[in-house]
Amino acid sequence: MALREDLIGELGAINLYQTHIDEIDDEEVKKVLSHIRDDEKEHVAELVKAIRKIDPSQDEKFQKENL
Repeated sequence: MALREDLIGELGAINLYQTHIDEIDDEEVKKVLSHIRDDEKEHVAELVKAIRKIDPSQDEKFQKENL
């Protein structure tokens, strides 16, 4: 399912932005990157919601784990 590939990309982006945040000393740049990272986190939530909607089996797994 292509949405899972999209999810992988978003998670990779979050990790990459976090790495940059951890390595940069400039607070203004950190703030910008943190905002972008948090947008990516929102994308993850939206993609998971979409996956749950179109894949009942996956949704069942999330429900089983109270997610």
